[in-house]
Amino acid sequence: MNKLMKIKNFIPMYFRAMKNKNTPVMAKLMGIFAIVYAILPADMIPDVVPFLGILDDAIVLPFLIYLASKMIPDEVMDKEKAVVIEE
Repeated sequence: MNKLMKIKNFIPMYFRAMKNKNTPVMAKLMGIFAIVYAILPADMIPDVVPFLGILDDAIVLPFLIYLASKMIPDEVMDKEKAVVIEE
């Protein structure tokens, strides 16, 4: 249950951090790329390939989000975390 709460808080915190002017451009681009990759029908491995088509999405998307979140400065994440928790 604790992990579910972390994810529930992380999503709005992540999007708020992406809007922050102190977030590096590379982190923003990585986040945009993750969203575009999720939306576009073109994948590294087509979804029609059983199991592997979905597996690449399950690996690539979290990895891109992880990389982008690690590029965001701790001060920005701490500030956005405080705002999300207050809401």
